[in-house]
Amino acid sequence: MRKLRQFVRPWMVIALAGLLVVGAVEAVLGTGAGGIGLGALGALAGVVLLPMATQLGLLLGSAVFGLRVRHIVLGAMRALGSWTIGRVTFTLRALPVTIGSEIGPWRKPVILRCWLAGLTSALTGVAVVTASWLLAGGPFGRGFALAATATMLYKLWPRRVPLATSTGWLLFGLPRMPEPRRTEFCAGPMAARAYEALRDGDLDRAQAHTDELVGEHPELNAAVSCQVSMHEARGEYAQAVMMLLQHISSADIPQREMSYTLAGMAGLGFAAVEAGQLPSDDLMPLAKKALDDAIKLGFPPFDLSGTRGLLALVEGDADEAARLAAVGADHNTSPLARADCFATLARARMALHDNAAAREALARAEENAAWWPRVRETRERLQIA
Repeated sequence: MRKLRQFVRPWMVIALAGLLVVGAVEAVLGTGAGGIGLGALGALAGVVLLPMATQLGLLLGSAVFGLRVRHIVLGAMRALGSWTIGRVTFTLRALPVTIGSEIGPWRKPVILRCWLAGLTSALTGVAVVTASWLLAGGPFGRGFALAATATMLYKLWPRRVPLATSTGWLLFGLPRMPEPRRTEFCAGPMAARAYEALRDGDLDRAQAHTDELVGEHPELNAAVSCQVSMHEARGEYAQAVMMLLQHISSADIPQREMSYTLAGMAGLGFAAVEAGQLPSDDLMPLAKKALDDAIKLGFPPFDLSGTRGLLALVEGDADEAARLAAVGADHNTSPLARADCFATLARARMALHDNAAAREALARAEENAAWWPRVRETRERLQIA
């Protein structure tokens, strides 16, 4: 039964149910096998294009109502290239079937701006669904309309999980958010400014924003996260680990935020062991459990490829470390995370006695964040080698 659950995913059940519905509709209408095939193609187009439409609506709302757009990803699978225009990074991937973005609050009023952006997203999706029914003149159009309607209803379901927030949550969940989560959400602009400064390598400005946030809301997860990030940016992995351990043991952290906290705890624990700042025998079991628990709480395993690559490197599996680090570097949107993944890749290549490939990976790391501690330390190792 457990093996069966590993292969039966919700999207598979939904896809099968959708095909059965489309097939039943076309069978009742008597369009035959050809009509069923065209209906299935229309349904496929609907489940691809409707989410793209709502995401475009969210981007439009973000631009109009003053949210911060950090990254826009066009497509899925392997990255073909990235470009930065102003403060927004665009990434093009091999399979153009999705649009993803990193959007966050930048100035007050935070909740109103986010709600209006969500409303714009919802209205865009509803407009696409309405047009699809008005234009549904054949099997393809009916399949598209059915799939777009079902997908839009799913989008309107309030859902906020690691790395994903639904349109419905912005519309219905955000206005009713209780304390202290409401204060946490409203503190987003201060945390965002600290991160932006850190991404630019301006540690003094990042520390100033962090101090401001801690001064106003010392108990918030965002404040602790910024403090931990500052320790990591200075290579102080032991201090970061101890701060997270204390926060986890003393704070009431919601499930979504806990998954992020545990994922960060795992990566910092492996980095602390690699740097020799904390004993491996004590910390490795704890960091591995944090990694497993983050996944159990909903953090996508694929997005932890860089962390798992660092774990493989610490455990001496250089081939697996290189593979996972390359995946992490290809799919991470944060320049600091990419720099860290490329540093892991470079160190794995060094362990495999391929210093030429290590220098190539190091060059990629330096393109993202030459000042990052693991990048800087990798450069020093290669210079000695």
